[in-house]
Amino acid sequence: MGILAAPQQLVRQSSTHGGGDIAARLRAWHDEATSLCFVYARSLGGLVQSGRGRIAMLNEMALTIDAGGSTLLVMLAGAAYDDAPQIFFTPDLASHFQVAGIGISLGNHDWLFFSPDEVPPTALPAIDT
Repeated sequence: MGILAAPQQLVRQSSTHGGGDIAARLRAWHDEATSLCFVYARSLGGLVQSGRGRIAMLNEMALTIDAGGSTLLVMLAGAAYDDAPQIFFTPDLASHFQVAGIGISLGNHDWLFFSPDEVPPTALPAIDT
């Protein structure tokens, strides 16, 4: 299978809070096989998938995330892209933190977020030793 690059028309209704082109960053992450943190959330609840993976395939219709032992296929029809930092909460909901990355609001109202950044240590639950 050849490498598929995302065309410029991939990104519509996007902001550039990060000062760069969202489509170019997605293509670079794909081309460089960058290890990314990701969150996929269903709009009606019931499923939140998170982990680390790489964008294995990317074109204007879909992308796949290779997350080690599994692959997640995400359809991009009707998607809107945003690179504003996203707010995440700690497991106990006592505090929050911002994560830079790319958010994708999908046509079916689901949400996907990618970030090459590591999760701050304060975001992880304490482990008693």
